[in-house]
Parts: sequence; C-alpha cells; structure tokens
Amino acid sequence: MVNVKTVEKVVEFVQSETKSKTFRLDYPVSEELREVMVNEVFSDFMTFALELYFDDCLPVFKEYVEGHNSRQEKQQVLLQNLFWWKIFYDSSINRRENCIEEYIAENYHWLSKRPMIKSWLRECAKAVPKFYFVGYKYNDSELVMIDIMEEETLDVIVYDPQAIPPIKGEIVMGTLIPLGGGLHIPIIDFYHFDFEATEAIANCLHHYYEKYLKNSTMHEAFIHVLSAMLQIESLIRIEKQTNTTSY
Repeated sequence: MVNVKTVEKVVEFVQSETKSKTFRLDYPVSEELREVMVNEVFSDFMTFALELYFDDCLPVFKEYVEGHNSRQEKQQVLLQNLFWWKIFYDSSINRRENCIEEYIAENYHWLSKRPMIKSWLRECAKAVPKFYFVGYKYNDSELVMIDIMEEETLDVIVYDPQAIPPIKGEIVMGTLIPLGGGLHIPIIDFYHFDFEATEAIANCLHHYYEKYLKNSTMHEAFIHVLSAMLQIESLIRIEKQTNTTSY
C-alpha cells in the first residue's frame, strides 16, 4: 500500500512556478516546468547574451582557440564554451550588474510574476565551467558525470539533440546549470577531449588547479587550467600522429 503521507510530502517538495518564490537546488521541478526553464527562458537568455556580447568577445577567443592547436572540428564548440565562461566570470565579479541581471531587468514585466524563475536564473549566474568524467550512460542524453576537481557525482540531462554523444570514460569540459532535484544540464555541448588524452589529463588536473587557485578565483584558475589541458591534448595527438607516420 502506498504511504499517503510520503506521497503528500514528495508533492509538497516539488517546486511550482506559481507557488515557489525561491528556487531550491535540492527540490525537483516537474518535467513540464523543466521544459519551460530550458527551452523557453534560458534559450531566450542565451539569445539575449549572444546578441549583446558575442561579437565583442570573438577576436580574443578566436586567438585563444587558434593558439591551442585544437582539432578544426572542435574549435567552434571550444569558442562557444569560452564565451559562456566570460559571461559567468563577469557575473561572479559583479553580482548586481551582469548579463543575467540585464536580462531580468529587460524582462521585468513577466519575470516579476514568476519569482521562482527569476531566482533560478540568479542561481545559474553562479555557474563555473569545469572538467567532468563521464561515469555512466543511461543513454546519450541521460548521464552520470563526475566533477573531477570536487570528486562529486552529478546527474546530467543533455537536451540538445545535436550534441555529440558522450563516451563512457572520457573527459569533457563544460558549464552545468541546475534544474532542481540534483539534476543539471550543460548550457551548450561539452568540449570532448581526445580519448587518448584522458589519463594524462586526469593525472595532472588537480596539480594545475592547486597551482592557479593559490592566487586566483575558480573562474580565473579555470582559463589557465584549460590552456594546460588543451596543450596536453595537442601534444598527445602530435605524438600519436608522429608514431603512426614512423611506421
């Protein structure tokens, strides 16, 4: 027999767009509300941010990408991930004046009536790009990932049908935002490191973070650690190509 009190408690904890004023990381939201949050609200915010800031950021990030000798087919997703690093880095250094606050102000007329959505957007503003190990795949869009730095396990849903299917055991880089109930989504597709570089990256990631976090914030350290990981990936790829050619 179903325990009625337990069911009532679960229903009570589910966040509602109309009844909840503050977004809670640990309380789930309905599938219908998740669709609104991801495909309507955050998608609209992304368009807003891209139109305002992408062109200004492009020259610097193109130089960064080209300087790290990434595979041609992976350069665009690396560029996009760098853009979102910049958006959330700016949010981290100015909580009151940043892109998300601009979006909230621009859309105050409807967000004022949806306080939980507004609260959720401000939680998203705290996102930090990180390196993840793909621990388990239910399928190509439902994953269990491990935050390598924090050694924390996360449930991840990939909504983008065009995203590259992850491989169990690979290391990826990206920015996750919360969906409630312990669920997260990447704001765009991950940067997938070459599988051959997995061991080398896993072995030295903590060392580089420890080095840069001595004098930097997590956002600032990330961009330096990413540079080191991209160089490792490039060196391993060149070494593999050299060995293949020599045979």
